[in-house]
Amino acid sequence: MWKTDLKNNMTCPLEEGRDLASLSALGAGGRGELFMEPAEMRDVSVLFRIHGKEHFPLYILGGGTNVVFADGEIEGVVLSTRRLNGWRWDADGSTAVLEVDAGCPFPLVVSHVWKEGFTGAEFAHGIPGTIGGAVAGNAGAGGRSVGDLLEEATTIEEGGDVQRWKRGEFDYSYRRFSLFSSSSPVRFLASCKMKFQQAPRSEIEQNVKIFRRARTNQPHGVKSAGCAFKNPPGDSAGRLLDISGCKGLHVGGAVVSELHANFLLNRNNATGADIFRLMESCRDIVFQKTGVCLEPEIKLLGFGN
Repeated sequence: MWKTDLKNNMTCPLEEGRDLASLSALGAGGRGELFMEPAEMRDVSVLFRIHGKEHFPLYILGGGTNVVFADGEIEGVVLSTRRLNGWRWDADGSTAVLEVDAGCPFPLVVSHVWKEGFTGAEFAHGIPGTIGGAVAGNAGAGGRSVGDLLEEATTIEEGGDVQRWKRGEFDYSYRRFSLFSSSSPVRFLASCKMKFQQAPRSEIEQNVKIFRRARTNQPHGVKSAGCAFKNPPGDSAGRLLDISGCKGLHVGGAVVSELHANFLLNRNNATGADIFRLMESCRDIVFQKTGVCLEPEIKLLGFGN
């Protein structure tokens, strides 16, 4: 029933059996039962209105930089935000406000802020993906995060209604944004507003160098989804994985990086199941060695519970 409702009410194309591996930075996974990539928020509102009645599985995909898809057919709808990428920059003296849609590439935003001579986004050097993904997961580095920049968020709620949230109506912490936590209702980040302050170019360049240097020990030019696990309080997931002997561990075509133990690589046509089992093995080994149970940072889509 829900498929018919979508097909009768959407203006964007709906694609059945779409290959999802090509949409993930890890390059693994199966096919989507139904895939959509709207260019208008109206279609997202229609989707959420129908979802509010039918409750079919729904997965929201940004840049695909921190997701792993299950193999085979993934039931429900995969919504890609890549065409929802509008933005507006408004600089007034020493302050600038950027209003940006969910699908806008995060690196594009970061580079624009620097070039215009404004500070606040230097921590995000090298963080891939889209604004929507960065906000939902409160992406960050060096004690700074996207949440520090947010002034307002606009969401599409279950049922299709639009809701605006001012700073103070949401909260955030390490890799958590309250509007998109596991306990929050199903909703979609349509857009957000960020505020930046002007700063000397030399100060901005120095900040960028600091964060660039911090990423030199991460693997580049390989199929990876970034950090596989969140850092536990007061410690580093990479350190725990390293001292537990996980570097070089592999399952099928998936392997733990020898350079940084919190990075999983697709070295030889890994499947979604290979990556999932490797994450399970790493978590079990760390727990046995240290007593710490690591929480995945990579989003596992279509694997059930």
